[in-house]
Amino acid sequence: MDIRRFYVSEDDITDNVVTICGDEFWHLTKVLRYKVGYKIIVCNNVDGKDYLCKINLIDKDYCQAIIEDVFDNECKTKVEVSLFQALPKGDKADFILQKAVELGVKNIFFFSSEFVAEKKFNVDRLNKINIEACKQCGRSRISDVHGLLTFEQMLELLKNYDKVIICYENEKLNGIKSELSTFAGQSIAVIIGSEGGFSQAEVDKCVSCGANSVTLGKRIMRCETASIVVCGIVMYELGEMN
Repeated sequence: MDIRRFYVSEDDITDNVVTICGDEFWHLTKVLRYKVGYKIIVCNNVDGKDYLCKINLIDKDYCQAIIEDVFDNECKTKVEVSLFQALPKGDKADFILQKAVELGVKNIFFFSSEFVAEKKFNVDRLNKINIEACKQCGRSRISDVHGLLTFEQMLELLKNYDKVIICYENEKLNGIKSELSTFAGQSIAVIIGSEGGFSQAEVDKCVSCGANSVTLGKRIMRCETASIVVCGIVMYELGEMN
């Protein structure tokens, strides 16, 4: 039987006892039907540890588990990678978020731009997908999904990163590999457009804020393909797939 992963706050771990409540308690008891004696892994989203526990009490709205062992979780990346994704149509945001989390992206920002056509944005739904993806790939720290930004708000955040790359179909010379080959910083941001891409004016604004425009080759990808490919390339070039 697989040992499932659950997230709690730092305050929910006291001495050798873990208390699980809220949505995680509901999932543990009502969905998975776990009982006293079942083993689980608990993470507090702070210290990068996995706590191997055994459930010893299930009450009406919480359960408790005894910590049996503690391990370092190796899933955290050495470089903080953030994805800035122009909001795509339909449920593509769900898919992009899920795969970015699996690849190790720390922050996922969705934003509006000139050619964004989608109006609906449900951050609560995305947070649920985020948690499930973190569990699936064994992360001790949950990725951060941020509310929908304006293009100007997105630009303002770019100054917080050691390197910023924006993928642009009209870029012909600068490749993503050359941008990453000498990178030695601690944080990197990746900017991906929606189905309609970016206007030249938007790319120019990003470049003026320190972004580097890169090409992904001769073939134009769908936005969800580009997001996954670029995040994968970044992780590979930074040594996160060794």
